[in-house]
Amino acid sequence: MTFSSIIIKNIKFNFKKYIAYFIANSFIIAVLLMYGSLMFSKEFTMASDADAFKGNFIPMLVVMIVFSIVFISYTTISFIRYRGKEFGVYLTLGVTTRDLRKILFIENILILFASLITGIIVGTLFSRLFYMVIGKILWIDNFRPNLNIKTYAMCLVIALIIFLINSIFQLIFVGRLSIMELIKSSSKAEIGKGNFIIGTISLIALITALYLFPKIVNQEIFIGSESSILIIIIITIIAPYFVIGSLISMVNRVLVNFKKTYNNNLLVLSSMQHKFASYKSIIYLVLILASAAITLISMTYSMYGTIEKNVNIMYPYDFAFIENTKLNKISDQQLKNIVKANGGEIKQHKLLENIDIMDYRSYEGKVTAYGRNTSIISQSNYNNHMGTNISVNKGELVQVSNSNTDNKFKGSDIIINFNDLSKQKEQIAKIEKDKNISIKIFLATMDKDSYIYVNKSKKKYIEGTYTNDSYSLDYSRGTAIIINDEDYKKIKEKLGSKVVSYDHLINLKDHKDYKSFNSISSELKKLNNGDESLKPKFKQQILEKSIRENGFILFSSLFLGMMLLISSGVVLYFKVLTGVDDEKERVKKLVQLGMTDREVSKVLTKELAIIFFTPVVLAVSLITYFLSIVFGVVANGEYMFNKSLSVFVAYIVLQMVAFFITRGRYIKEVVG
Repeated sequence: MTFSSIIIKNIKFNFKKYIAYFIANSFIIAVLLMYGSLMFSKEFTMASDADAFKGNFIPMLVVMIVFSIVFISYTTISFIRYRGKEFGVYLTLGVTTRDLRKILFIENILILFASLITGIIVGTLFSRLFYMVIGKILWIDNFRPNLNIKTYAMCLVIALIIFLINSIFQLIFVGRLSIMELIKSSSKAEIGKGNFIIGTISLIALITALYLFPKIVNQEIFIGSESSILIIIIITIIAPYFVIGSLISMVNRVLVNFKKTYNNNLLVLSSMQHKFASYKSIIYLVLILASAAITLISMTYSMYGTIEKNVNIMYPYDFAFIENTKLNKISDQQLKNIVKANGGEIKQHKLLENIDIMDYRSYEGKVTAYGRNTSIISQSNYNNHMGTNISVNKGELVQVSNSNTDNKFKGSDIIINFNDLSKQKEQIAKIEKDKNISIKIFLATMDKDSYIYVNKSKKKYIEGTYTNDSYSLDYSRGTAIIINDEDYKKIKEKLGSKVVSYDHLINLKDHKDYKSFNSISSELKKLNNGDESLKPKFKQQILEKSIRENGFILFSSLFLGMMLLISSGVVLYFKVLTGVDDEKERVKKLVQLGMTDREVSKVLTKELAIIFFTPVVLAVSLITYFLSIVFGVVANGEYMFNKSLSVFVAYIVLQMVAFFITRGRYIKEVVG
């Protein structure tokens, strides 16, 4: 019998077992082809920030290649291990280890060639759909790059690298096996050990970590301790491995108190006692892969999904600019004429008056002066602008913010200082020199009619998208202080027009009217003699930039996550099907005891469901818990968490599909 005939017979005999291995190879090559094609796409690099693209693309591609090598090498070695009896017979018949390596090498070449052809065909056929998806995610219209020779050459090189590294691992592994080890590897069932005591301790450690995590995140305990979070993460990663090995033992201890349920599932529990010990590593691997995938996808998807909402909160108007005594002095009619000349139309134009003065605060009796101004608005101006009816008493204030975030200044008293600006410079110099200057000493240097001291108990906080966010040393927008009209008038009269500014808040009929915006920007630059310190920002431009930056991260995460999820399914599928021979022997014994094929199928389905959905339940439960805590302390956290739930549902549906596919094949192989 020649090598070629042996190889052909091997492939025919193990054809069904080769399918998972072949599909995994083909899928990875197809993904690398489509993803790698972006490197040579001029359309993509022109439509996105080229430097940012390269900075994110290359590391992600490297991660995908490394993962592909590890995964394919793992499945190859697993495949060899479960063909041990076959290889052991060859060695007893006089086939040398060198010959065996040669057989495997030729088999690998054939599988590589078939996978390469299939992967390239699939990648080419689905490339259009792939580009439509990325164009939609990144808001790139008519994104239709073409695959070129460089793309296919890169894919071929990557496939060859994976093949060579895989072959090296394979040759080393085969060389270390003896004839008896090869024969026993398939004729003897795997023996796994699960220590109930270690499993119980691990479960207690995991529950403790889950209990402490929200307290640490909410800074109730271990305040500022990053190591405590790291310990929680390590426990959460390691503990499930030992819990899985002892899980059925724990379930048995509970169900033994429920006689009917225990007796009805005695056969399944008895079988799973052994299988969970022997499947422990595989179930844990699937758990890790699934957890990493759904965390990666859900985090990036939730952040991407909130981009437009966050931008609308930070920039409620299409664009805005600040007018002071020197810059951006332009009338409403001038703005309308500019926009009309460009074929556009101003839908809304508002003016909001502010006073901009230095930000002074007092913490625990110590005065601090921040390096930039804060915005002050009178209650009547704010009410007219927002259509509200806020009432502020004299000597009190309301702090308004565009977004509902936890304000770090809630624990401070406010000093609205409207002393002469030259005197304020002297006061700031003293504060910088003496970091511990007390509020009493500081206020003693001021005229009673030149400041308003507001205790933290007299501050209120509201959320209202009243202007576009903007920050500089002279101006702060997005957060403002609303005060009584009389207090506001007093400050304005004391300091004069030099501290007064006006926010021009403009909405266009067409939110994407770049032409009108650019013309207004050019006109303002001309009026300001080239000074662009108060240059307006266009919301649509900010939105598109954020979408493309975060969209590419989402896009890459989706592909890497898909690789992890499909790999987890293939690992479990491969593990289950390679144990078919052992299951056939067990089924024969069950049939001899009088069980029907239907009863046997029911038992096998229960066992398979437990194996398949244990990592799913653990992964989804743990990640859902951790994300609910994390999103609970960030802005728009609830909205982001709801986005994540859709990822969990999609994963569960995919896993159910994989289960029914595997179940059908498994029952057919074992029962017939």
